[in-house]
Amino acid sequence: MLAAGINDKYPDSRKRLIRTAEIMKKHNPTNMMMEAAWKISPVITATFTDIDTLKQITQTLKEEDLGVSIVISGLISEIKEAVKEVGLNMHTVHLSLGVFGKKELLPSDKVLEITTGCGHHCISSQSVEYYVDLIKNGKITIKKAAEKLSKPCVCGISNIKRYTKILEELTLL
Repeated sequence: MLAAGINDKYPDSRKRLIRTAEIMKKHNPTNMMMEAAWKISPVITATFTDIDTLKQITQTLKEEDLGVSIVISGLISEIKEAVKEVGLNMHTVHLSLGVFGKKELLPSDKVLEITTGCGHHCISSQSVEYYVDLIKNGKITIKKAAEKLSKPCVCGISNIKRYTKILEELTLL
């Protein structure tokens, strides 16, 4: 991430950020921001499903010392241990305080697990329900439905592998 006023003023800031993206891409992310956006976005996102890959990426980024801010999302206990193993410390932690308001108007928890997987909420609950119906009727595979649900997420943070697992659960209901 290029932090405004901190590390976005170097003549090669964009090059440093793109190098970070190249490192992430080399580790076969489950999903990643479109390459076309790398040249204009102040952040580049990628999704990984295992902690060992995260450690490898973090180690490489530490070694290359690009001066770019890195944000890692996941289970705090796992992330804390992973960054500690590569000789880094966490300095900021964000926590969800839960859901407030008329919760009865929300879709099921399983549907929310998919719709909240995109930080910009580009995946609607109606889309999830639509693909669950298609799967149940044998018109699409679970894997293909997970890929299609991830398409609207332009930031690349939706986790296709996780969506596949959740869709399997939803189609059993």
